Amino acid sequence: MLFTISYCMDNFLKIYHRSFVLFSVLWLIFPKFSSLLIIWLCLLTIYGTIKKQLVFKPNIILFAMMALFGAYLLSIFVHGAPLSSLKFLENKLSLLIIPLIISFYPAKHKELINLLRGHIIGCIALISIAFYHSYQCNMAFGESLRCFSTTNFSQIHHPSYFSAFLIFSSVLVILDKSNTIVPNKPLRIILFLATLLVQWNLGALAGFLTIILLVLILPFLISVFEGGLKKLILSYSILTIIGIGFVFSSKEIKADFSNALGFLKNYYENPEEFIRNRTYPLEGNETRMILWDVSTKICLKHPLGVGLGNLDFFMQEELEPLGHGQLAAKQNNPHNQFIQVTAELGLIGLALFVFIIIYLLVIALKQRRLILFSLVLAFVVFCLFESMIQRQSGIIFFCFWFAALSKLDEKNRFVL
Repeated sequence: MLFTISYCMDNFLKIYHRSFVLFSVLWLIFPKFSSLLIIWLCLLTIYGTIKKQLVFKPNIILFAMMALFGAYLLSIFVHGAPLSSLKFLENKLSLLIIPLIISFYPAKHKELINLLRGHIIGCIALISIAFYHSYQCNMAFGESLRCFSTTNFSQIHHPSYFSAFLIFSSVLVILDKSNTIVPNKPLRIILFLATLLVQWNLGALAGFLTIILLVLILPFLISVFEGGLKKLILSYSILTIIGIGFVFSSKEIKADFSNALGFLKNYYENPEEFIRNRTYPLEGNETRMILWDVSTKICLKHPLGVGLGNLDFFMQEELEPLGHGQLAAKQNNPHNQFIQVTAELGLIGLALFVFIIIYLLVIALKQRRLILFSLVLAFVVFCLFESMIQRQSGIIFFCFWFAALSKLDEKNRFVL
């Protein structure tokens, strides 16, 4: 017993780092146990602080994330939110705890590489589980197309979140110039293709748009950061072929893009008529546009926000007079994180949220960190189509990686 305690004390940092790596893997596979995993990291952090093996070293981004949680907490008291808001606040707690833990985490390049490997391993496990569930579904019902798509394929996380996880994995593999995250080149190619091809099964529009933007922007940034016209032309040629082939080889993807553009056109021609004259059941893009319209009106009526937990009531008040009682009953969120933050926290909350994004983008571009840039870009695109930090999957994923990557200083940043 004494030997075990002595070993733990002598090897605390090794245990601490390995616990973070395990967290980066296990929370993806077992999201329901993510709270327990975070508590374990908290206990280790407290122990390490008491033993003076960990030092509190926050930065602006970590403070900003914690301030965002503070804004959500304050909104409950200011706007008199119902008891149900405590459930939402519990989800938002990761905005406070994860940055606080990362403030103590001695993030150096070697340790961060292991964390990134953990994320890739977790994604491989998710893909394997998804195909297993889909195979079982197909054997039981004989509907291969339905069983291998969207929520039937991704049963652990919402397809949009799963799509974001896989895009991050793809970026890690393709931008790993030092070959340290995945040293084996053939394995990197297999992983890149696997994580990319699974996007077809998920059918997340935000995922497809993110891939298109990365295909267009990354080659330009690489040429600017490293120089060389040949590299630019070669990169654009390869990535454009991949992007075009990826997006337009699927009838479902083309139909989704076409429908979205059609709805946008009809909406801008006559917004009021578009909102009122909808036939149920609604398509996904129709639902989003109605929710965006209604929640934007709430933002304009309440520039200081309505508070955490109150938005469902205000959405219902707006939807029912428009003939969308069915949609109001589902208590959908706005499906746009920028609108969601503005509606709940007002313009001040939106300013804080946008500050985090812009500050990370500035760091990424200034320090030529393409992986961080890609993650922030993906976050922005997904936030346009989903309320990404309304679920634990989104909060933990983006909060953890924004916090961890922001901890690397100029000396240790490499290309991350």
